[in-house]
Amino acid sequence: MYKRYHHSNLEQAEATLGHILDIIEDGVWDWNALTGEVIRSPGWYRMLDYDIEALKENVFTWEEIIHPDDYPGVMAHFEAYTQGQIENYRIQYRCKKKDGSYLWIEDSAKIVARTPSGKVARMIGSHTNIHQQKLAQQELEKQNRLLAEDNLSLEGLVEQRTQELSELNQTLYQKIENVQYNATHDVLTGVYNRRCFEERLQKEISRAKRYCHPLCIILIDIDDFKVFNDRYGHKQGDLILQKVAKLLEEHLRETDTVARWGGEEFVIILPETDKLVAIEKAESLRQLIANLRFNKNSKITCSFGVTAFMEGDCADSIFSRTDKALYRAKKLSRNNVQVE
Repeated sequence: MYKRYHHSNLEQAEATLGHILDIIEDGVWDWNALTGEVIRSPGWYRMLDYDIEALKENVFTWEEIIHPDDYPGVMAHFEAYTQGQIENYRIQYRCKKKDGSYLWIEDSAKIVARTPSGKVARMIGSHTNIHQQKLAQQELEKQNRLLAEDNLSLEGLVEQRTQELSELNQTLYQKIENVQYNATHDVLTGVYNRRCFEERLQKEISRAKRYCHPLCIILIDIDDFKVFNDRYGHKQGDLILQKVAKLLEEHLRETDTVARWGGEEFVIILPETDKLVAIEKAESLRQLIANLRFNKNSKITCSFGVTAFMEGDCADSIFSRTDKALYRAKKLSRNNVQVE
C-alpha cells in the first residue's frame, strides 16, 4: 500500500510539485494552447545543456530544436494526435543541444483540457533521454551489417571504419556548411534568398494555421533603382542593396525572416504579428531607409506593401495581396506604405 500525502494548502502542493520536477531527469513540459505559453521543467533544460529558463517559453522554441530530418514526421504525428486521428502521442526524434549536437529523446504527452468547441486547450508531456539506447541500437545494426559483408574481426573492422569515417566527416562538414549557406542565402546581400523565403513562408503559414497565430508579410521595392544604377553605376547599386539589407536585418526580430526576392525587391515574414503592428514596422523601416545617405548628393526611398494572413490563405494568395499593395504604393508617388 502506498501512503497518500496530504497538503494543507495549494502553496504546499505547488512547492512539492516544484521539488519533484527539479529532481526528475525527464524533461516535463506543459503547453497552454490558449496563450501559446510552454512551461518546461529544469530537467528539460539540463537534458539539453541549456541554462534553466534560457529559452523562450513557446512552441517555436520546441520546433526550432527538432532535427530537420525528423521535423516533418514529428509535426505530422503531433497534428494527427491533436486532431483526434490517433489515440496516443509518443514519438522518438532528435533535439538540438546548446553545443549544436543532437540528442535522441522520446516525447510522450496527453491532452488534458479542450475548449468547448473541441480544440486543444492544454497538453502535458515529457522528454526522456534515450540517446545511449539509440546509439547502442544503431551500433548493433552497423556491426551486424559489417559482419555480414566480410570475415574481418569485429574489433579491427570497427576501428578501421571509424577512422575512415572520422576523416571523411571532417572534410565533408565544411563543404556541407558552405553548400547549405549558398543554397539559402543571397550572395550579394547575405540575407536569405527567394528559395529559402518560399520554404519559410510555407512553414509559417502552417504554424499560423496550426496554432491560430497572426502572420504578416511586407514586400519592399527600392524606388527608381534603375535610374540610380544608370547615374552612379552598378557598384553603387550593389552598395545600396547591401546597406538596405543590413538595415532591415538590424531592425527585425530573430523570429522574423528577411529575404531578397529579386532585383531591388526584399520581402519580410513577421510571425505572430497582427496587421497594425506590421504597418507600424513598415513605416518605421521606410523612415530609416529614407534617412540613409550614400554620398552628399544621393539618397534613396522605398515603397512598401503589407498584408496579413487570412483563413484559407496559401503562399500564392498571401504573396499576391502583398504584391498588389506594393504596386499601389508605387503608383502613389512611391516612398509610402500601402495595405491590402
